[in-house]
Amino acid sequence: MGRMLRVTLNEGVVEAIDLALVGSGKILLYNSGTLDMRIAYDRFDVGTTGSNYFTLLGGSQYVFDVSNSVGFLAQYQQMYFVSPVGDQVIEIWIADSQ
Repeated sequence: MGRMLRVTLNEGVVEAIDLALVGSGKILLYNSGTLDMRIAYDRFDVGTTGSNYFTLLGGSQYVFDVSNSVGFLAQYQQMYFVSPVGDQVIEIWIADSQ
């Protein structure tokens, strides 16, 4: 089953998004905009002075395999996203076995 989300990120506004999975599956992240965005485990890391973040390139899709023994991305927590320049949309598909 799973769930799908489309979240509009406003420029410079940090958004917490729940990526929790119930069972094994995949997390698909698609930065549907043309600008880069940042993702981190901590709200402060995606901010303007943050340094510990991952850049989701504009127009790119990322797929993570997740289970209890593989790929602990964020099964039990929220992750923080920000678009440092301009507004854009991130599409998230949490496809799990529940």
